[in-house]
Amino acid sequence: MQDKIIDNYERKPLTVDYDIEDIRNRYLKLYTALIYDALESIGLPGRSMDSGIYPLTVDMKVAGPAFTIRRQTTPKTDTYTHNIRLGLMKSMIDGCVMLSDVQGNKNCGQFGEITATAMRAAGCSGAVIDGSTRDSNYLINMNFPTFCRFRNPVEGLGRSVIIEYMIPIYINGIDGMLRVDPGDFIFGDYDGVVIVPKDKTVEVLETAENWFESEKASRKAMAEGMDPFEVYNTYGRF
Repeated sequence: MQDKIIDNYERKPLTVDYDIEDIRNRYLKLYTALIYDALESIGLPGRSMDSGIYPLTVDMKVAGPAFTIRRQTTPKTDTYTHNIRLGLMKSMIDGCVMLSDVQGNKNCGQFGEITATAMRAAGCSGAVIDGSTRDSNYLINMNFPTFCRFRNPVEGLGRSVIIEYMIPIYINGIDGMLRVDPGDFIFGDYDGVVIVPKDKTVEVLETAENWFESEKASRKAMAEGMDPFEVYNTYGRF
């Protein structure tokens, strides 16, 4: 019989200074390429996870402040590792996105359907794993937005464990290792995942929204036969 685990792990609540539901819904109307361009326009290039992190289905999108997790490859499965795995969900807030650094582990699936079910109940709106899922069909059927590098049927316990959460982590970025702090805004679609610094979340969104409207006008003008140079000079987005 398994030993009882006492719920005594430290709470580390995520806080942001904007209405998460409103900001999430506005981001979800856009697309990652536009957000990346908006980041680059304010001097923040390279803030994309590298190629290979994609959703389980073509229509999945993820948006929300990062709830960061770090894992370690180890067979250790003591009371502490169980406690942190279960206790961290008490620190989640509505709309957050779990972002997991698995430190290169490839011998198991680090995220599955039961964990997703528990995290959704705690407020988590999606997951981005710089590694693997398992139970992928279940994740798809429950419509839990999940992004990963690969799939693997092997149980994570005894191979990879969570050692810390709500701390700065490093993930594989398009130009090298990319630091992500708790609360940085995560946005992903079929092209991949971009990371917006916490204090630039609203600024980047507003820039992208303005461009989105310009692009709609640009598409309409091109479809109606306007000269491409005139389209560019008029709307600025091509």
